[in-house]
Amino acid sequence: MSPILAPGRVGNTIRSLLILTVLVLLMRTAYLLWFFHTPAWTSRPGEIRYCGGWYERLDRPEVTASTAISTAGGRLKMVMRSPVWRPIMAYKPSSGCPRYVFAKVGDNAYVSYRAQ
Repeated sequence: MSPILAPGRVGNTIRSLLILTVLVLLMRTAYLLWFFHTPAWTSRPGEIRYCGGWYERLDRPEVTASTAISTAGGRLKMVMRSPVWRPIMAYKPSSGCPRYVFAKVGDNAYVSYRAQ
């Protein structure tokens, strides 16, 4: 008999782990749909939500770290982590929300987002 169908302790453990895995994957997908409004969680979205507002992706290719620093007007630091495991970077002034947010896509490549 399959251990998944077994009525003993091992079967219950395997079944519960499988159910938990399915639930985690479903809830992650639902969260990404709610957060990014797109099912394509492996792609970079056209807009992101940060600091209570929406940031829209700028229509230009990916920029280098030096270009991102000069655009932001200060040194970049991580301000949040996106659900797609790409860090969101920004120059965060002492008060208020940053005008630009950058999603890191490589060692030295960023995508620029600007607050609407």
